[in-house]
Amino acid sequence: MKQFYTAILLSLLASATLFAQPFVNTVSGLPGIGRGAVAFADFDNDHDLDVIISGQDINYNPYAAVFRNDAGLFTHIETGIIPLENCALAIADYDLDGFQDFVITGVNLEGSKTFLYRNLGNFQFELMPAGFYNAGAGSDLAWADYNSDGFPDLVISGNWQTKLYSNNGDGTFALVEAGLVGMNTPSLAWGDADNDGDPDLLMSGDAGSVGEAYIYINDQGIFNLLETQIEGAVGGDAQWGDADNDGNLDILITGKDASLIPVSYVYRNNGDKTFSFANAGLVGTALGPANWIDYDNDGDLDIMVAGQNAGCGNASTRLYTNNGIGSFSEFPAGLAFAERAASAWGDYDNDGDIDLILTGISGIHTTKFYRNDLITNSFQQNTPPTVPDNLYTYVAGDYAVISWARSTDAQSPQNSITYNVMMGNNPGSINVISPMSDAQTGKRHTSSTGNAGQNDFLVFRNLQPGDYYFRVQAIDQAYEGSAFSQEGSFTVLGTDVKTNEHRKIDFNVLGDRIILNNLPEKPSKLSIVSADGKLISEHTVSVSNSEIGTQKLLPGIYILHLNSEGLLLSSKFVK
Repeated sequence: MKQFYTAILLSLLASATLFAQPFVNTVSGLPGIGRGAVAFADFDNDHDLDVIISGQDINYNPYAAVFRNDAGLFTHIETGIIPLENCALAIADYDLDGFQDFVITGVNLEGSKTFLYRNLGNFQFELMPAGFYNAGAGSDLAWADYNSDGFPDLVISGNWQTKLYSNNGDGTFALVEAGLVGMNTPSLAWGDADNDGDPDLLMSGDAGSVGEAYIYINDQGIFNLLETQIEGAVGGDAQWGDADNDGNLDILITGKDASLIPVSYVYRNNGDKTFSFANAGLVGTALGPANWIDYDNDGDLDIMVAGQNAGCGNASTRLYTNNGIGSFSEFPAGLAFAERAASAWGDYDNDGDIDLILTGISGIHTTKFYRNDLITNSFQQNTPPTVPDNLYTYVAGDYAVISWARSTDAQSPQNSITYNVMMGNNPGSINVISPMSDAQTGKRHTSSTGNAGQNDFLVFRNLQPGDYYFRVQAIDQAYEGSAFSQEGSFTVLGTDVKTNEHRKIDFNVLGDRIILNNLPEKPSKLSIVSADGKLISEHTVSVSNSEIGTQKLLPGIYILHLNSEGLLLSSKFVK
């Protein structure tokens, strides 16, 4: 009998361990905030993630502060940043000096504001006169290098306008006429939806019909609206993430639909610029964040949504486990409910799993800090990916492509790994591309994907003549980075060859032939290059109408380069 009860006790203990909560509500010292924004970033480059938080405090006043991470304890640092509420913020090393800067838009007692802060080091932040659009309450903004020159550019949307700013590389920005739709209470996200090497833009919000979504395909810096049947939402979030690890970015959208009912949608990227609705079974959620995150270190992206649900006064924070078969199951994480919420995920204690900060209104303005203790459950410890190798370069005039062999990882499938590039004009420098990682150790300065996305190549345009040195890092689904690769290099010669981004080669792909029309009636060099930068073939054409066979090309994305008397034209095609 004693053995019988002992067996029962052991069984109960095993069950308790299996279903133990991995998230521990931890005292952090962070103030209660609603209607705000929060982010992890290693502002002092000491290999642990600090916190920036802004929003409305418990007295309903605007608030903003930076907290230094001291071995897992957060200490408030006097920085002098200006408080804003109803805000959004975004992190980037916009000046390529190795320190993480940030931009924030929102409101205070003086009205709508957008502030750019340059990180000078040692938690000193300088307010920069960037001249950005004061988008104000409920707006959003996001960084990405849309024109492939190495410098992070910025898109801001809200109050029925959307502005794109090109980073000039000298601390100033230029407003770009990009033709992007103006929105109210939008959400913005950059991601390479068509895997061609440049970031595309996802927008969800109110463009006049409350719940709308737009995808702008970036074609060498020119944005073309993609015709799609994706349903949008207002007052929520929109994010790219590869849920099924097929190498194509899928979409997560939350907010209120045209009937002002909270919704949560997942759309699968079919890989051909079309998207299919995935019946993910998520509870409709608005006025809060939607996150793709691998909280259980199993190599696929899970989902967290927080905010308002349907029905009067209903709100929740829900975590959904990716079953790996295109479906999601709710995990009973015990997270506090919150609306007017914001979230940040990052491994603040460097123990190999992702922790959570959740802010919002939960009866009162609150901030919850959840330490992820995977050791209390059946999840596995995360390990970094292998180091990328087999570096390759292709250079034509001021155009260059670098590529590498894909890494592997013990937890994350190969297709899910993203890549991060550092590049400069001298060995070991980052004055052309900042990796937002420690160049020596690979330790990430932010919780984010790499600047090359899931592509195993990176494209550059309009490079100045000179020598370039680069290294590559792999980043897994839990945002842990490998060490950087060995250094590669290439040289851009001082030629007159210039990329014309507004002219394209006039051609058609018919079966196994490329039909070229209206070419210059002079000898010209035509190259076919794969999407990862490898030269496939070269041809000389000397008449205005020519054709080239493509029988030996494998299915995929390719780039045609036509070099004619110093003019380099480029166009993409799919085999």
